[in-house]
Amino acid sequence: MAGKRLASLLVAVPLILSLLAVPAGAAGAVGVTIDGTPVRFSGDYGAPFLDSAGRTQVPFRRTLETFGCTVSWDNPSRTAWAEKDGVQVAVPIGQPWMTVNGHRVDLDTAAQIRDNRTYLPIRPVLEAFGAYVTWDGAARQVVVTTGAALVRVHFLDVGQGDAALIDCGPTEVLIDGGDNGAGEAVAAYLAAYVDGPLDYLIATHPDADHIGGLDEVLAAYPVGEVIDSGRTSDTKTYADYWAAVQAEGCTLSYDEDRILPLSDNTVLSLLETGDAWGDSNACSVVAQLTCGNVQVLFTGDMTAQVEAAALPLFGDIDVLKVAHHGSASSTSQAFLDVVRPECAVISYGQGNRYGHPTAQVLQRLLDQGISVYGTGKSGPIVLTTDGTTYSFNTSVTLTAHDAPSP
Repeated sequence: MAGKRLASLLVAVPLILSLLAVPAGAAGAVGVTIDGTPVRFSGDYGAPFLDSAGRTQVPFRRTLETFGCTVSWDNPSRTAWAEKDGVQVAVPIGQPWMTVNGHRVDLDTAAQIRDNRTYLPIRPVLEAFGAYVTWDGAARQVVVTTGAALVRVHFLDVGQGDAALIDCGPTEVLIDGGDNGAGEAVAAYLAAYVDGPLDYLIATHPDADHIGGLDEVLAAYPVGEVIDSGRTSDTKTYADYWAAVQAEGCTLSYDEDRILPLSDNTVLSLLETGDAWGDSNACSVVAQLTCGNVQVLFTGDMTAQVEAAALPLFGDIDVLKVAHHGSASSTSQAFLDVVRPECAVISYGQGNRYGHPTAQVLQRLLDQGISVYGTGKSGPIVLTTDGTTYSFNTSVTLTAHDAPSP
């Protein structure tokens, strides 16, 4: 079963990794390595330790400067600041939260002052900068990895819509771009990750909440290839999208069984689920990312009818991008019984008028023991994998109470 070797993983999902939890009071010094190089701590800087919650706290300045950040301290607000590659993280002392580019991220511990030195919880801070952070229990080392060996999937917070970026070294794939009002924000978000052209842009289907922002993305970046569902619409949103595709002059193709190689151990497989369905949602482009032994399935707004007809195409996966924002029209029990994800991500807007995610679908996921993340609750959600293990940039998951009241 792909990626499901929990007993052998140093890290699997936040239920295991939760902010690098280590039993409080465990003996021995804690070390930190960044891309294989140990961080040298001394009496001048302090040393990592485990706080009362069992979380690894590290000396702020020494660790973040070694990682390549510009750091500063705001004394009136008692807040540590770090910045790198356009990402700015602020961590207030004694508060169970931090901000990433102004967006609040909740923590289950807090930065603290100890012996007149500032200490921060390492995992959420460095993962905000795109690092992959694991725990080597045998060596008592926090292991920080960066670079092209990692694949990251960014589930963008575009409100009631969909947008996901696959960042695989020098290759990037954008799947959908949110609604019309999200285009500028999506284009700005991509700036930190797109190196050269945006290699692939996938428009899963012509609904506004999936393609509305793509015209601005096409205007902002050279695009190598647009992959379209082949369905059209008579809306102005679709007309703007289609005009932008034509103006781009890039390769245009339509969804069919096809494998896109992204790196030596990573491919994106397009799964043809049929184009003759009456509803545009049902004709969504469906794609599966495979990085080593880790698999992520992107479903657009695929309906339960298509799920049933296409069941033989699917198999055991690790992470599911839930179809249609958690609508009751998708994510059937029969489908879940086949794909058996460990984790799921729902892209939705808080307080949306559609009642997404529905209680029916959310409960179905939870009953199967799936850890469910939601952009409406957590903001942007980033999955990082090395092809063997994977983690998310947040430990906040959805519960049955997150479904809107009927």
